[in-house]
Amino acid sequence: MTDAGLRAKYMRRFQIQDADGDGILVREDVIGRAEMLLGGLAESPQSPRGRDVISGAQTYWEGLVKLAGNPGDGQLTEAAFVDALLQAKELGTLGELVRPSVEAHVALIDSDGDGTVSRQEFMRSQELFGMSPAQALKAFEAIDSDGDDRLTVEEWQEAVVEAYSTGEDVPGDLVMGLRH
Repeated sequence: MTDAGLRAKYMRRFQIQDADGDGILVREDVIGRAEMLLGGLAESPQSPRGRDVISGAQTYWEGLVKLAGNPGDGQLTEAAFVDALLQAKELGTLGELVRPSVEAHVALIDSDGDGTVSRQEFMRSQELFGMSPAQALKAFEAIDSDGDDRLTVEEWQEAVVEAYSTGEDVPGDLVMGLRH
């Protein structure tokens, strides 16, 4: 693992999350991505699943701000964002940081309520974030570790944490928008 590779991933993730491209990540940027997913799937932010998605994004945001030591103004520069993620990695808390969001995301896009995400459900949700069908299919196949054509919370969580944990190319990079 290269520190430079990991920093580059974190910087790319910052750019993805900085919705208005102003170089400052704020709560509204993070919550706005969650709201975009809800809107794309015609789910009310006030529904139980909608509230969970917003809460997961809020937990992620609060964790980042706390790690950055910036609870006052709640704004993160790219450097502060990168440092916060490096701290989470060092502390072994990356999973805690992202799990509520991953769980809520899976529950939201699991349209048939079976506790897993089908290929079709996954592709639909990822296309809302601008992934092409080919990219979404590649990402799905990469993180479906048991090859059963369904994603569990654990598979998705493992892929996301792995993407946040190494500077190397890993399957989770695809779902995180870190490579195509």
